[in-house]
Amino acid sequence: MTITIRHALAADEAVRAAQSDTAKAAAEMMDERAFLAFYARTAAPLRAYVVRALGNATPADDIVQDAYLRLLRAAPETEDPQQLRALLFRVATNLMADYWRQRRRENGRTDEQAVASAPGPDIPLRVDMARVFEQLRPQQRQMMWLAYVEGADHREIASALGLKEGSVRVLLHRARRKLARLLHLSDRGRGDQ
Repeated sequence: MTITIRHALAADEAVRAAQSDTAKAAAEMMDERAFLAFYARTAAPLRAYVVRALGNATPADDIVQDAYLRLLRAAPETEDPQQLRALLFRVATNLMADYWRQRRRENGRTDEQAVASAPGPDIPLRVDMARVFEQLRPQQRQMMWLAYVEGADHREIASALGLKEGSVRVLLHRARRKLARLLHLSDRGRGDQ
């Protein structure tokens, strides 16, 4: 019994030490004011990216929160806001990949939910676009969002998605071509040709 208590106390002490190390690393990365400013600049675009890439708003807040937590725990060596932003999007991208793998294991299939995340003037058009967008592969959705909504250049997209910069141009072109084809098919299906 005393061995078990000692092990529990040792484990508890190890957890406290790890938390202390994490807090120190986060404090070294940026102070509270700098973090709040960084968060204010990046939270909305990051959440929008995650929601659009997932096609589902439900898990987005958890992924965004976890991305910031992991960024702080990683204690990156840079303080450059652009590099931190790229790293944050890369962490979120990896978390989304984990989410998709977990869902595939749990469900064995993909849920189809058309999400119109924010009310807008033409909700049917938004729902149609969301359905078409969901037909892209996850990486294609991520690239399209980063390029055309976030305005990221090829270098930033490569950094965020863990790709080579030269590959981004080709992959983005293929994603645009596929989206155009899907939109054309969607228009033909409605008789809007």
